[in-house]
Amino acid sequence: MLIPYPLSIFTLAAPLLAGWAYVRLGGLSSPMVRVPIRVAVLALLCVVPVLTRGPGPVQMTLGLLTGYLAIRIVAVSGRWRADGGTGRRPTARQIARALVSVEDVMRPMPPRDPATSAGRAKTALVLGAISAAACVALLVLGARIRLWEWSRYADALLVCLEVGIGVMGINNLIIGFAAVHGRSVSGIQDRPMLSASLGELWARRWNHLVENNLARAFFVPLGRRGAPALGMLAAFIASGVMHVMPVLASAPPALTLRPAAQVLGFFLLSGGLVLAERAAGLDPPARDLQPGAVTLARVRTIVLFVVLTPLMLGPFADVTGVHGRSLRPPAPAPAPAPWAGRDQNFKVRPAEP
Repeated sequence: MLIPYPLSIFTLAAPLLAGWAYVRLGGLSSPMVRVPIRVAVLALLCVVPVLTRGPGPVQMTLGLLTGYLAIRIVAVSGRWRADGGTGRRPTARQIARALVSVEDVMRPMPPRDPATSAGRAKTALVLGAISAAACVALLVLGARIRLWEWSRYADALLVCLEVGIGVMGINNLIIGFAAVHGRSVSGIQDRPMLSASLGELWARRWNHLVENNLARAFFVPLGRRGAPALGMLAAFIASGVMHVMPVLASAPPALTLRPAAQVLGFFLLSGGLVLAERAAGLDPPARDLQPGAVTLARVRTIVLFVVLTPLMLGPFADVTGVHGRSLRPPAPAPAPAPWAGRDQNFKVRPAEP
């Protein structure tokens, strides 16, 4: 039996319990025992959103939060060894605080310009408000024109624009409110439009909240073991699972398996392209390129990102009902009545006896 909304909200306690168990299991001395049990804990955690039901936006939030916290569990567990790193095991409170921390977003950053803190705050807050208003306007416009009835891919490109503008607005608001209090923070993003390669976009500029945890959980540990390519693919697979969970939790499997596979395919394809860039030498730092080459690299990166992103955002738009979309196929139009279009005054004469 599925857990209905709003009771399903309480399943967000599951990642805290799983995090406590995952960290404590680090005290097991045998890797042959420790690793399979830890994997089982994470697998059970990933199943939790699928056991719930509710409105699409709620299911997407539950799935994304649970998936993110699963990645966060692996990332922060390295802080404590078997003895807790300081001679004692971490408490449940310490583990919970580490899981919900947003340190990657609030990390102090030196200001890029000599403007005053008040000036930075004002500019960022104004840009954030404008971006938020533009995002809302595009959502309303998309719901009116219902572009997906003509082309679902074109409509997903519109969703991509809305997400880009919306996230930029949130990022500016975070930076602006922090600047009001005299702090310069990294925010969620670092100007993704300036990415000269997909590797730079995903690893440094797109989403600090997720990318830093993926690096600590997968890329760095496997890189230290001499397998950086495997670490990169593991990070993309983990991110794919995180984004697949909201889709699987939103409707019965008959409706969700295909879009879930599409979302996972997007992350596998993105990871493959990052590795292909490195193999072809297309990911040098922007400072090592000539101005014209930097511009071409940035255009290539953004075009690839925009062309591929609808593979992920299309199913997300279906789940949340953006622009009136849905995972369920449209109901067939009712067949016209046999007398449709005939003279309404026509009367059937009774049969002769």
